[in-house]
Amino acid sequence: MKKIPVLLILIWFCSCEDSNLCTETIKGKPDYDLIGKSDYDTVKSLFSTNNLSLDNFWVYCLQKDDLGHRHVRCQQYANNLQVFSDEVIFHFNSQNQYYFLSGEIIPGIDISSDPRMSKIEVMKLFFDIVDEDGHFSSDNFKNDCLQCEIGYYDLNAGTGNSTHNFKLAWRIQREDYDFPYAYINDTEKSKIYYDNGIRY
Repeated sequence: MKKIPVLLILIWFCSCEDSNLCTETIKGKPDYDLIGKSDYDTVKSLFSTNNLSLDNFWVYCLQKDDLGHRHVRCQQYANNLQVFSDEVIFHFNSQNQYYFLSGEIIPGIDISSDPRMSKIEVMKLFFDIVDEDGHFSSDNFKNDCLQCEIGYYDLNAGTGNSTHNFKLAWRIQREDYDFPYAYINDTEKSKIYYDNGIRY
């Protein structure tokens, strides 16, 4: 999981024009995983035993249920960009045999990985989305860092349409906060999805 032929993580910190905001722009698979070394060694063993590759996956959770089955949750990458809409779970039985996949492995995405939107455009649209929603005010973010990640999003995900409609997209949120966040269509410069974290 940690090794791929070309690993690009490009992070820039800067101050935005006419603003005290700082931004972190992420492109590429992280060079770390969100599980401990022991769990990661287990995952590597499971994948190796079953002739599965970890190259395009980033492990963020390993679970073991009451039956001794293990479930490996991964984010997947294409062209070294995260596929935001298509996480996968690999399931292994108590004999460490791979028996099921939740989700779909995306073999490749044949669209450009070069964004059209600038970070400033992404942030401005995010602030407009936040203010339109009304639960937060973008004025409260003026001293926060924003994290922007470029990746792919399948606009048909969750619609029941089995065909794919991938677009280059941004995920943007305040650094160190889970909410609010938004996915933004880089091609159309429009909102794909927004979550303010409010649950009723």
